[in-house]
Amino acid sequence: MKRDLLSARKVDQARALAKAYRLSDGAGLCLYVAPTGVKSWQFRYTIAGKQQTATLGKYPDVTLLGARERADRARAMAGDGRHVTVEQRVAKAKRAADRGQTFEVIAKAWVAIRTRRDRWTAGYVREVENSLANHLEPLNLLPIGEISAAIAAPLLRKVERSAPDMERKVRQRLRAVLDYAVEQGVIAGNPIPNVRRKRLDRAHFPAQLDRADVGQILRAADAADVGKGVRRAHALLAYLAQRVGEIVSAEWSEFDLDAGTWAVPRARMKRKDLARGDHLVPIPPKLLSAMREWRRADGERAVYVCPTPRAEAPITREAMEKFYRVQLGLVGKHSPHSWRSVLSTWARDAGKDRDVVEAQLDHVTGNATETSYDRGKRLDRRRELLSWHEQMLTAARDGVIR
Repeated sequence: MKRDLLSARKVDQARALAKAYRLSDGAGLCLYVAPTGVKSWQFRYTIAGKQQTATLGKYPDVTLLGARERADRARAMAGDGRHVTVEQRVAKAKRAADRGQTFEVIAKAWVAIRTRRDRWTAGYVREVENSLANHLEPLNLLPIGEISAAIAAPLLRKVERSAPDMERKVRQRLRAVLDYAVEQGVIAGNPIPNVRRKRLDRAHFPAQLDRADVGQILRAADAADVGKGVRRAHALLAYLAQRVGEIVSAEWSEFDLDAGTWAVPRARMKRKDLARGDHLVPIPPKLLSAMREWRRADGERAVYVCPTPRAEAPITREAMEKFYRVQLGLVGKHSPHSWRSVLSTWARDAGKDRDVVEAQLDHVTGNATETSYDRGKRLDRRRELLSWHEQMLTAARDGVIR
């Protein structure tokens, strides 16, 4: 095969012009010269009637002789009807997997080290793993060094279109995995920009606070076709006003259904000050009666209060957020977190004791002595508060606006 169109000297002396251009070496091989001066080898071929271009490497990393050898191999692939670029990506992914450098391998290592270092709960580990699988799975086989902002952007935009609040979490997790790769010396820098967003105050979380709107949400949730795990978590969110991460991971062993209390392990709370002890949550009468029925139906061997259909694990935070977004149609209006705002706002408007409300929400109130007092007598006052709140929610659900 004649190959005298290019020489090592011609390749070396090729200079950048205002527009990109190619120098042909024949039989589909050419040198591509970008306006920046970067030179790369390309192999142009036709497959299934369509023109294709495969990049064979950059000059001078790949010499003219090396480019011709690579073009020979690519030509053989194309002759067999194989897509050269796809074959290259598969081979590169295999090499990266062999070295433990694909996104999937690095992400699993990141989850493992963060679980150990930050003492992530089993429920939170499942949430993170599900988030990576649901939103970033197309990156799994890519060598970590090939992930760029251009590759990640379509995935993040897709999440943002369907779940704006979730996009921030997915971006944070993607950046965290890539930061870990930087720390391990696998890549030189994180290619995903850190978008700084204005921090929202607690009061700015979207929440439906009008009693008629809240009643509509409760009725829609009652009518929704969902599994018992999601249905139970919704009830606990609405009537107990605890954080969604605490609720979806709840275990039956944490509940005293005779005393009507739930001891949320401090390790699972947002505020992990062990000196504060477990967060004791009183359960209002109607919810307590329902929970006793749940327990009887589940049997004594059941572990999770809000299980997945097979009951081998609890549902995830994402499952609840999706329920509110998709099935209840509450994007930008009301989220699982919003029930805390409902309790706080309604109680404040009704003149309830602020410290009692803050204690129910596990916010810091007073000094250590007052915190100890809260674990004692103030529990009775919080029980009264939640009984009142249950009555208000029931009235709203039934269309009785007080």
